[in-house]
Amino acid sequence: MLTVFWQFLVLGLCSFGGPAAHIGYFQQAFVVKNKWLSDEDFTQAIALCQFLPGPASSQLGMYIGYKKAGYFGSIAAFIGFTLPSFVLLTFLAVANNQFSSSVTVEYIITAS
Repeated sequence: MLTVFWQFLVLGLCSFGGPAAHIGYFQQAFVVKNKWLSDEDFTQAIALCQFLPGPASSQLGMYIGYKKAGYFGSIAAFIGFTLPSFVLLTFLAVANNQFSSSVTVEYIITAS
């Protein structure tokens, strides 16, 4: 479970773009590099995730975590992948509230 969390945390720290980009990162990390899934399993998982409502990349990440380490692996994958974004957005929201007149905070928020 810790391996799943760590792998998804690393991807969460450096994966930019929307769900389509994340799916590409997942394929490279978990099919090509780590071989946690076969190409066929990955393709079927994408089809299922595209069919279901919600962000396909989050669902696909949870599926990969589940296949590797069961239910707790699914939770670890979700937390690991979304934690960096959560921390950054929370920090920016608090900074914007505390320092709303700061040019630096305004620049960081509008530049992203």
